[in-house]
Amino acid sequence: MGDLIPGVGSGRLLEQLLLSSERAHRIGAVHRLDYQRAFVLTHDRWKFEAGGIPQFCFLLATARNTQGPGGDDDEVLLLRVEGTAALSMEADLFAVREESLREALSTVNDPSPGVVLDVSLDPFTRNRISFTGLDCRILGTFYEDHTTGRSQLAWGHDVDNFYATATYQVYKPLGEGLAEIASYLKPDPRHPVEKVRIGAVRYASTQRRERASKQPSSPVSLNIYDFIGHKTGMFGMTRMGKSNTMKTLVARTFAASECQRRKGGHPVGQLILDPQGEYANPNTHDGTEIAAIGKEHVVIYKFGADGREPHVRPLGFNFYDDRQLDAVQAVIAEALSDSTADYVRAFLAAEYADPVRREDETEGEYYQRRDEAARGRLILFAALKKAGFAPPRHSARVAQTPWRAAVKMAKKLVDALEQANDTVRLDRRKNGWVGVPADALEQVVDWLLERIDDDPAAIEGLGSFAKCGAWKAAVPIYTQTHGNRSVSGYTKLQRLKGFHQPSSRDDYRRHVYDALLNGKIVIVDLHLGPENVTRRLAEDCAEFLLDRQTDVFTEGRDAPHIQVVLEEAHNLFTVQRYKDDLDVWVRLAKQASKLNLGMLYATQEVTGVAHQVLANTKNWVVAHLNNRPEVKALSQYYDFGAFADAIVASEDRGYVRLKTMSSPYIVPVQIDPYGPELVNEARRAAGLPPLRPVTSQPHSGG
Repeated sequence: MGDLIPGVGSGRLLEQLLLSSERAHRIGAVHRLDYQRAFVLTHDRWKFEAGGIPQFCFLLATARNTQGPGGDDDEVLLLRVEGTAALSMEADLFAVREESLREALSTVNDPSPGVVLDVSLDPFTRNRISFTGLDCRILGTFYEDHTTGRSQLAWGHDVDNFYATATYQVYKPLGEGLAEIASYLKPDPRHPVEKVRIGAVRYASTQRRERASKQPSSPVSLNIYDFIGHKTGMFGMTRMGKSNTMKTLVARTFAASECQRRKGGHPVGQLILDPQGEYANPNTHDGTEIAAIGKEHVVIYKFGADGREPHVRPLGFNFYDDRQLDAVQAVIAEALSDSTADYVRAFLAAEYADPVRREDETEGEYYQRRDEAARGRLILFAALKKAGFAPPRHSARVAQTPWRAAVKMAKKLVDALEQANDTVRLDRRKNGWVGVPADALEQVVDWLLERIDDDPAAIEGLGSFAKCGAWKAAVPIYTQTHGNRSVSGYTKLQRLKGFHQPSSRDDYRRHVYDALLNGKIVIVDLHLGPENVTRRLAEDCAEFLLDRQTDVFTEGRDAPHIQVVLEEAHNLFTVQRYKDDLDVWVRLAKQASKLNLGMLYATQEVTGVAHQVLANTKNWVVAHLNNRPEVKALSQYYDFGAFADAIVASEDRGYVRLKTMSSPYIVPVQIDPYGPELVNEARRAAGLPPLRPVTSQPHSGG
């Protein structure tokens, strides 16, 4: 007589990867089954031999005959233990236990727990009361797929059939078998795969029994390309391991990028906006830093950088550099945007940076605009000096050359100015251009203003200043007078001094973008500056990145892959903020995917992030959260609700529930610590020697 349940394939791959005796330990059988849940019958001795069965433990249920050739069915159900289940004879077993305890408590003279609980039962009864039930969620089905011409382990998110429950044996996967499950990726020929280790399976906060059983650790690997170009959310309280996970992913992404570079592909740049300085500086928890990957591959921008370390560069703009004036004027516009004064609006509308030639203007018209912008810069620079902005010592264009404000003046005007001011000596150049030293700025501007007020036509060349729109727009800023009344003028600029970096030789945002295109890790250290200044700098940096990527995209080319790491996301992606389509962070959240911008954001508050951002998040890393409203919001996504109590209760650093784009289910993981070993792996990928032998690793931090 043939099998009542015919097989559908050889099933050898299931045996090898999941069900072999080295990879799985039998712990019972299914006694009730439907399409959503399985109720497993197990025994105390089997649980002990398997090293315990903690909550959220993965189990395997199969109708295959794993002890002999062939099999009844070539698929395996993946279960997750979520609680206990009542057995059909549970009431009788409880009655036996209760009666035994009553008798022991009544007849035993020694009241110690060990004596009382050592109830004298016959072997049959003791065996009967040692059976218990497990309530398990069916996560899906593993089966063998042969459609590609070779056998591979395939996955289905449901159950397409089930048999009489007595047919199913249940196993606890161990070691390599558990690693196979925890690291399983859904096959997708369109999606590149590079598996990297992220940690090891951890079911529970308490790990005594797992360690006592001496079972091998089960590593968890993920596809690093799940994170490149996609949104990743890191959720958890402070010091629960979010930044450690971020650093690990940054190092793994860098290694994948270098591998891609060696194969002739484009590298992946990574931008870290660091509000607390924890990525830019060494961390005692890590025993190392991101910059240890290689100073030729990691660039840090911070306030106060003096250039002594080539990979640490100044953050901010040089307000006296004409090449950076577009960015400077944008910062000024932001600072003065709440002002309704006519003179402020005129100042913001004027052109101070060197103009770009328009297609519809003549060469003469272009030169006139260029000369007027230079005259406007002269009085703007003088106003900045009055406001307390320190002029740079050297030119940003030519190293070791003293800084000068370049402006075009008629020769007679220069002669008259120097004759009237014995201490002023202008640097005369070709074609009527002169350089005004920093210490003479105010003296020169005061003299010009006085002569313009007296008679603009008195000296040849003076009228060109009097008629210059940029000059006239900046006069109230410098003089603090507009018409016949006093105005705030240059004092309105004083709040921007935190943005000014005299040693900056160029708009730092261009250098940031160029470094990202070259596959570097760029850390913008924002923890030293004033909060309003650093916030604006971060926004400027993100806006510049978006604009450059958009330019490439609209030209019909593939934008380069760049990863952006953001902290305190609940301040960036609020529900209210998400209504503003012009907000830079909203633009980043909405446009990142099409622009090949991956986004790793961290937050303590799930409820602080707009649901549109959460709904488009591909990868989830969830550490300890300390309150129910946050966990309730989290429970709306995938099946994180099953872990709600554990997420609130478990305060172990680095212990997370992980759901990635290619993984079909949530995996509980203890994240590996970021340390010297991982740094050296990244260095090897870049062809660099290791820093030092690795002796030990600290516990995961951040």
